[in-house]
Amino acid sequence: MIYLKGFWDFSEKLISGMLPFALLIICGAYLTVKSRFLQFTHFPASLKLIIKAATAKKDKNSGFTSLQSACTALSATVGTGNIAGVAGAISLGGAGAIFWMWVSALLGMIIKYTEITLGILSREYRGEKYVGGPMYCIKNLLPERLKILSGIFAFCALPAVFCTGNLTQTNAAILSVSDNYLVRLSLGIVFCLLTAVITSGGAKRIGAVTEKIMPVMALSYIALSVGVIISNIDFLPRAFKMIFTGAFNPRAVTGGCVGSVITCILTGASRGVFSNEAGLGTSAMAHASAVDADITRQGLFGIFEVFADTLIICTVTALTILCGGVNIEYGAAASARLVGNALFLSYGKAAPVLLSVMLCFFAFSSVIGWALYGDICASFLFGKKGKRIFLKLYPFGCILGAAANTGLAFRLSGIFNGIMLCINLPVIFLLSDKIIDMKVRKNERR
Repeated sequence: MIYLKGFWDFSEKLISGMLPFALLIICGAYLTVKSRFLQFTHFPASLKLIIKAATAKKDKNSGFTSLQSACTALSATVGTGNIAGVAGAISLGGAGAIFWMWVSALLGMIIKYTEITLGILSREYRGEKYVGGPMYCIKNLLPERLKILSGIFAFCALPAVFCTGNLTQTNAAILSVSDNYLVRLSLGIVFCLLTAVITSGGAKRIGAVTEKIMPVMALSYIALSVGVIISNIDFLPRAFKMIFTGAFNPRAVTGGCVGSVITCILTGASRGVFSNEAGLGTSAMAHASAVDADITRQGLFGIFEVFADTLIICTVTALTILCGGVNIEYGAAASARLVGNALFLSYGKAAPVLLSVMLCFFAFSSVIGWALYGDICASFLFGKKGKRIFLKLYPFGCILGAAANTGLAFRLSGIFNGIMLCINLPVIFLLSDKIIDMKVRKNERR
């Protein structure tokens, strides 16, 4: 039994940590060089595209638009991981974990650009709507002998949708409100009902909701966190020193509680992937559903998504903790309460309420964003009947997440996300020439 447990622990760390990180670094570095640092040279164009899409006149009859797909993808990525996940990264890997989170994000930008563009290239028109994602990319662009991977990917994505997008999100948010079982159960039922109402309207209703709540939610949290950082601005240089020093010498920052650079790297990178989902292929599903998707531009949304999620929201969370004067218990997994303590020191008794509201919005946006991914995967595997069953079952995950201990769900999230990433990244690597060469040639003609 001891040997089996050791083998399981090693396998779990390999699939959810070491192997995905190695693939992320290799694929991200290759694409960065191959594309001539596209995620940096095209970053201004990415910002310009977002502003243009956000300020354009809306047509209510236009269907699921590119902006709505970007908001849905962002809603799915901007969840409790941006708060609780960052707190856990710092406590388990030291402040240096944030540096490796940034590295994974910078490489993740080009990965997300490529997977979204491939998603548009390989999508299909079914039932008066577009569908796409890694499974369609494998099915339509890879040789016949590799097409079995499309089913494996979709099969792993379904439990990932329940674990990553629902159970862990609702649990983290509702626990921030109350430890009382009846209160948690009641809030879970509210989440369940709201999720059922929104997801029953399909991609268009999900997009319409995320388009409205995503900007307000993100900007409100950023403003709240920046307030803490400004009020403790004298500690900002020290916070950055902790991040850069801790990235290569975590022992110096954590007092010896975290001594391994490998632990620091894997913690930061894995939390970064959990947050921005670069390499998982999930965002490609949302963007491929947009009726007005342009293959030459859609990937630019992905660059902005990773930037906003990790380099902005996760960073302000980290600086709020490091500048806020809170006690960090290194070596033990911290929760969102670490952020709450920093907010309390700046805002007083209103802080717990503010944080709980933010977490509930973050969690709910992730729940409905991931619902779209589950809808697409269930349809791919089981057709319309599978989709109907999924949409009926999915909202009840909110109740389970609110009422149960989700420690296993967190572990399963890492495993299924790791499998998805280990399938999707090699596919991106194999097919990247189709996208990168097209973009480079287009730039050379200008």
